[in-house]
Amino acid sequence: MSALATLLSLVAAAAPAPVTLTVRYSNGSDVEHVAHLRCRGDSARADGFLRSAGASAACRRARSIAAFLATRPSPKRICTQIYGGRQRARISGTIGTRHIDRRLKRTNGCEIGDWQHAVPLVPRVPAGVAP
Repeated sequence: MSALATLLSLVAAAAPAPVTLTVRYSNGSDVEHVAHLRCRGDSARADGFLRSAGASAACRRARSIAAFLATRPSPKRICTQIYGGRQRARISGTIGTRHIDRRLKRTNGCEIGDWQHAVPLVPRVPAGVAP
């Protein structure tokens, strides 16, 4: 491999993964909120409710939890039966080469934890808020 090819492969490996996500969120009403996140290198753009989260912060979080977003939770996990609310979200798109299609809700302890793990890609739900 030539020195130039080696250098280009190192630069490509060091570049942050591109992010193209659509997030659909509902707080349990008939209204669905939609936001988009686009990240290329150091450039970050967000619209909808993600704008207030900050595009750069949302990009960093998306990249850091890409594996979580790309997989479905195990149907065998044991979860507390605690109800967190009617909120629902779906995060879809790509992070690098990973295909993302993750659905989130807050109907048991595991799902509440998953939701909290995805913040700021989904809105933070304050503790103690009535469902």
